[in-house]
Amino acid sequence: MQVSNRLYFTPQEYFGGLIGDIDRAHRQIRMEIYIFKLDETGRLVLAALENAIARGVSLQLLIDGVGSYRDAGVIAERLRSAISEVRVFHPLPWDFSLYRRALYAGRWYSRLFYLIASINHRDHRKLCLIDAQVAWLGSYNITSDHANPESLDAADYWHDTGLRATGSVVSALDTNFNQVWHRKINSIGARSRRFLASEAITQRRQLRLQLMKVLETASQRIYITNAYFNPSNQVLKMLKRKAGEGVAVRLIVPARSDIVFFPLLSRSFYADLLQARIRVFEYGHRVLHSKTMIIDDQLLVGSTNLNYRSLLHDLELDLLSADAAIVAQMEQRFDDDICASTEITLRNWQQHPWLLRLLGLLSRFLRYWL
Repeated sequence: MQVSNRLYFTPQEYFGGLIGDIDRAHRQIRMEIYIFKLDETGRLVLAALENAIARGVSLQLLIDGVGSYRDAGVIAERLRSAISEVRVFHPLPWDFSLYRRALYAGRWYSRLFYLIASINHRDHRKLCLIDAQVAWLGSYNITSDHANPESLDAADYWHDTGLRATGSVVSALDTNFNQVWHRKINSIGARSRRFLASEAITQRRQLRLQLMKVLETASQRIYITNAYFNPSNQVLKMLKRKAGEGVAVRLIVPARSDIVFFPLLSRSFYADLLQARIRVFEYGHRVLHSKTMIIDDQLLVGSTNLNYRSLLHDLELDLLSADAAIVAQMEQRFDDDICASTEITLRNWQQHPWLLRLLGLLSRFLRYWL
C-alpha cells in the first residue's frame, strides 16, 4: 500500500481512495460508520466489502441504529459469513430484528429498557481500518448524499473533509476500535467516548474537557470550519478569551445546511463572537459538513461538531496531527473557503431581520439536544 497522509475534499476522490484500499486489503477490515445507505455510493462500498470477504479478508462492521436504520438489516445479511460480523450501535427500541446485533448483551426486555434509555446516544464516528496499516476518517458517511445526487451539476457536492492516515497512529486507532467493539455497558453512566490526541488515545467522559485542553494550547491561531456550530458555554468563553489574548480566531459556518434551521441557531452567537473580535464567515457555495480546526501548527479533523450532541451525547473520533504537509493542505483550503464566504460584521449583522434573529435565540432552548 502507498504510505502517505492525505486530506480529501471531494466524495469522488474520497470514496475512490477508500474503495481502492478495501480492494487491496489482505487480512482485515474494521469499519465504524454513522450512516451506511444502500444508494449508489453505498452499493459500491458494499460490493467492495463483499469481494474482500470472498478473498478471505475478515470484516468487523459497526453501524449506528439511527443513522443506518433503513438498510442495517440488509447490509448485515449481505455481509454475513464465517469471517465477518456486523453489529448495530443502539438499535431503535422497536426494531427487534436488530437486537441480536446490538453491542449490549442481555435478554430482550433488558435490551429494550436499555435502548429506550440510550436512544439519544449515537455512534457518530467515521472510521475504516485496513490491515491495521491504513486509517480513513473524517466527516464522510457512506452515502451519495454527500455528492448531492439530485443535482444536475456533477460538481455540486457537500463540503466535507476526509483523511487517509498511515504510520503508528493506525495501531492506536485499531486499539480504539477494539475498545468500542468490545465495550461492556452496564448502565447509562458507563458510556465513554474516545479522543485521539496526536498518536495517543485518552479516554474522555466529556469531550468538551479534552477539546478545552487542545484549545488552551493555542498561542497564534484557531481556525474553525464546522457544520453545526452550537457551542457550550465553556467553548464559547474559551474562544473569546483566546481572541482577547491576541490569538487570531476565525470561524467558518454554513450559510445553508442540510438541517435547515441550524444556521439560525448558529447566528444567535454572532453578536457575542463579533464583539470579542472573532472573525465570522458564512460559507454558501456548498452544504458545509466538515469538522476541522487549525490550532497553531496542528490540524484537528474528524467527526465532532461544535454542538451539544457531539460534546455530550455521541461517540466521536478526531485526529490531531502536526504533519506539516496536511496542515499546509488545510491552510490552503481554509484560505480558499474564506474567499468563497461572506464575512459577517456587527454592522451588517445588526441589519439582519429581527424576526430571524429572534427565532435563532428561541432555538437555544433546544440546544442541549442539538
